Amino acid sequence: MRINAFSDVCLRALMLLVAAPEGSLLTSKAIADAAGTPYNHVSKAVIRLRGLGLVDVSRGRAGGASISDFGRRATVGWLLRQLDGRMDLADCETPQGSCPLNHQCGLRAALRRAREAFYAELDEVVIGDLPNGEQMGPVFVTLATRGPA
Repeated sequence: MRINAFSDVCLRALMLLVAAPEGSLLTSKAIADAAGTPYNHVSKAVIRLRGLGLVDVSRGRAGGASISDFGRRATVGWLLRQLDGRMDLADCETPQGSCPLNHQCGLRAALRRAREAFYAELDEVVIGDLPNGEQMGPVFVTLATRGPA
C-alpha cells in the first residue's frame, strides 16, 4: 500500500505541529520550509486538517496553526481513511465503459480488504506519539524556535 502525496503532506504537518513548543503557532510557510514541501500544498493540507478538527488556526499577523487536543489523540488509520477519497484501489474502467469483469469481482473485494487491513494496522498509531525530540530538534533549530517541549 502507498499513501498519496496529499496524505503525506498532512502527516508531515501534523508531526511538526505535535512537536512544536507548547502554545506556539506555526505558519504554513514555516511548516512548508520544515517539511520540504511546497507552500501551496501545505496551505491546502492545513485547511483540510482544520476541517477535520485536527488543527486550530488563528488568522492575522501573529497567526498560525497548532495541533488540537483531538489531533493529538487521532490515529493515522482514521486520518488516512478521511483523506482517501477513492472508492476502489483498482481503476475498473475501460475506454468502452465499466470492466466486463466488474460484476462481483474478487480482485476489487480483495483490494478493499487489503486497504482496510492497512488502515487497521495504522489505527494503533496515535498522531501525538509520532515525533520524538531527537528527530524534531534539528527541524526547530532550522525554524529558529526552541526545540520541542
